[in-house]
Amino acid sequence: MTPPQISYGGRLFVNGRFTGSDTAAEPGWLLVRDGLVHALGHGTPPDVPEPVEELRGGLVVPGFVDPHCHGGGGHCVYTGDPDDVRAAAASHLAHGTTAMLASVATVEPPAMEAAARAVASVIDDGSAPNLVGIHFEGPFLSPARRGAQTADALRRPEPAVLERLLDAAGGHAVSMTIAPELPGAAELVRDHADDLVWCLGHTDADPAAFERAVALGARAVTHLFNAMPPLHHRAPGPVAAALLDGRLVCELILDGHHLADDTARLAHRLAGPGRLALVSDAMAAAGMPDGDYAFADREVTVTGGVARLRGTGTLAGSTLFVAEAFRRARTVLGLGTDDAVRMASTTAAGLLGLGDRGALRPGARADLVLLDGDTRPARVWLAGSAVPGSAPP
Repeated sequence: MTPPQISYGGRLFVNGRFTGSDTAAEPGWLLVRDGLVHALGHGTPPDVPEPVEELRGGLVVPGFVDPHCHGGGGHCVYTGDPDDVRAAAASHLAHGTTAMLASVATVEPPAMEAAARAVASVIDDGSAPNLVGIHFEGPFLSPARRGAQTADALRRPEPAVLERLLDAAGGHAVSMTIAPELPGAAELVRDHADDLVWCLGHTDADPAAFERAVALGARAVTHLFNAMPPLHHRAPGPVAAALLDGRLVCELILDGHHLADDTARLAHRLAGPGRLALVSDAMAAAGMPDGDYAFADREVTVTGGVARLRGTGTLAGSTLFVAEAFRRARTVLGLGTDDAVRMASTTAAGLLGLGDRGALRPGARADLVLLDGDTRPARVWLAGSAVPGSAPP
């Protein structure tokens, strides 16, 4: 897949309903200059020289932000091949994900380093304009809760292993998933709390270990409920700790398979949209037909859109785009548009330090998604410029 070529410019969007502004209830306008939202309002649009984009009353939301994505469009981000990284990122961009992290799964550390170097090269050359950093899902994970991660590649937390991964990332490492109960985990969290967004996950931690990691600087939870002990009335464990701790952002994989709908509703009721981030956890099969695929160094079979390690019932990522998670939040869970936007864009943008994303307001980047009548992306703009491959309205 040829990477999209984006030229950041200006245009005037008219007759749209824009979330996060006072124009949401009635058609309004939004002016983009130099790739940023310059102004927005309702009533008669201003007389400006920028080209006009007619939205025909369509609903426009901020571009989706995905902190946890392994691949899509038939490609993985951790093969070590920059072309795979570009193609996977492009598949998500065409579905409205205008900012994402490339999630490197747990394989042997040299392979993780090679993957990080490939992702970093793509970020540096700008050929995947929606790719903003790297998330390492391991290798410091619990063997008891490894899910689809490779058992032999798991490691105890060691500063030397971490430093090699960070070096390979070339300054683009943003987050890492870690099991806080492992010996040495607390020290790594403490020593790198200013360098990384530490995400607690793939964990068998008791509440004490979980709380200690949060006190030392952990800020998020990787795919809440999945790859951790289930919530039990006499042993609430990390699930309850995560939902009740206002310092933590919790990822949800809202594909209808990783979580029951009432489980997601419970998380929303307890934590609220300001602490929940809808993630794809997508692997190569996102946007692709059922069949056999690779997940890191393991084989995966996708049936009915559900990815499982071949010959087992173990889920191996998803075939989800954040756009579909957003749609399900609204149409299946029954959440309001504002809550769904916060969960699919605003909350993650804040967690990742992307202060110019996740909202439609003057000064923000003009990353926009026009939704059709079925709440699916009809067209995508990145910094105000149309993304090739996204359908016209």
